[in-house]
Amino acid sequence: MSQLLTVILNRAVPDVCVKHAKLDNCTRGGLFYIHVQPNHFRYWKRFREKYPCCVRLAQKRGAVVFDRFCPEFRSQCVLIDWLSEVLDLADGIRKLILLNMGL
Repeated sequence: MSQLLTVILNRAVPDVCVKHAKLDNCTRGGLFYIHVQPNHFRYWKRFREKYPCCVRLAQKRGAVVFDRFCPEFRSQCVLIDWLSEVLDLADGIRKLILLNMGL
């Protein structure tokens, strides 16, 4: 799963290196976000610049949105749906991500 997510995020923001990306769980309320290495903050700053609609779409899904982080969602499925909409991923790719997550 993390390899597919890493490839997708690399292509989404090619000017920021992504060596590893994975879904992670926050200790605050069990929310889910995508952790990007090696530079989580730089990646998400650039992601927001490239996809300005991402914050509005995250808020529409009830996400907790911080200035320098990936939005945090109540479920993995909602997070993947958000990412798919922001990046305009084909439905088959979205389903493949969900399948790889065991959902």
